[in-house]
Amino acid sequence: MTLLPIWHSVEEVPADLGETAVSIGNYDGVHRGHRFVLDQLRHHAETRSLSPIALTFWPHPRHVMGAPATTPLITGHEDRDRLLLLAGMHGVLDLEFTFGFAQHSPEDFVRIFLVEGLRASCVVLGEDALFGRANAGDITTMRALGEKYGFEVVTAPDLGPEGTGTGRISSSGIRRDLLAGEVREANEALGRLHTVTDTVHHGFRRGRELGFPTANLGPAPQGLIPADGVYAGYATVTEQDAAHAGVEPLAGAPATISIGTNPTFEADGAPRRTVEAYVHGAHDLELYGDTVRLEFVDFQRPTLKFDSVDALVAQMAEDVEVTRRTLEAEASRGEQTP
Repeated sequence: MTLLPIWHSVEEVPADLGETAVSIGNYDGVHRGHRFVLDQLRHHAETRSLSPIALTFWPHPRHVMGAPATTPLITGHEDRDRLLLLAGMHGVLDLEFTFGFAQHSPEDFVRIFLVEGLRASCVVLGEDALFGRANAGDITTMRALGEKYGFEVVTAPDLGPEGTGTGRISSSGIRRDLLAGEVREANEALGRLHTVTDTVHHGFRRGRELGFPTANLGPAPQGLIPADGVYAGYATVTEQDAAHAGVEPLAGAPATISIGTNPTFEADGAPRRTVEAYVHGAHDLELYGDTVRLEFVDFQRPTLKFDSVDALVAQMAEDVEVTRRTLEAEASRGEQTP
């Protein structure tokens, strides 16, 4: 198995990495704004024959310093780092963020991690970047430290909604969209389809009994769960359980995704919020134990309570048809994009 260039301490950074160009951030979502900065980082790295490196943290600093409930994460840990590598980084220095780590002064942070750890020759930051204890370091601080330690500091403008360099695409705005079920708007800001990933767990098996067997994710998947409702999307198996060896894994299979508490069956026990996906046509497919990534294309309808099982089944059939039309339209739109 090929080891990805993801390091969790400066001691893990390869000695032969050479000099680097570095950008620092939490990169939650690795959205279009982040990738705009990372594209500039790659450009500056290439023109200077440097390795482009993303320096990031886990957990999110707000989860450590006291505001986890107000900052649900768009992407999970592994997906965030994977997306950074897909954005063209030669490596990711992913540091554990603790209360103790947060006590580094701005200069100590720069000296230990940028200068000694990554041998940074160029640092690319947004104008509003903050770092070090109590966020005491800003872009002016970084420029002064660059002069002291011999690295160049380049500022990257914000990417506006139309890519004009004005305004801002933010992780907080994308979180608001997802929590409101506005996945199409979130996808536009992300520059990709929003994903939720987890191992498939056993559910209530109601879907199988009704003719629509579903893959049920666990209670804490990677990625922000959008608002309750039914969505059009895709399902991909990213890691197969050993029991399914030899079975062709799903890859971008059309799926109707349901999020909610199944109010039609609320009399069966205490409501439990679930994320489940019906993979179109996959009536006999066994996915238990597989890791599945769900991609969200568009919101279809809110969660509803039905008066009868027959009414629910009829609606599920309609949901599948709406998903089919939505994905066909989306594919056609993509083919027409120059």
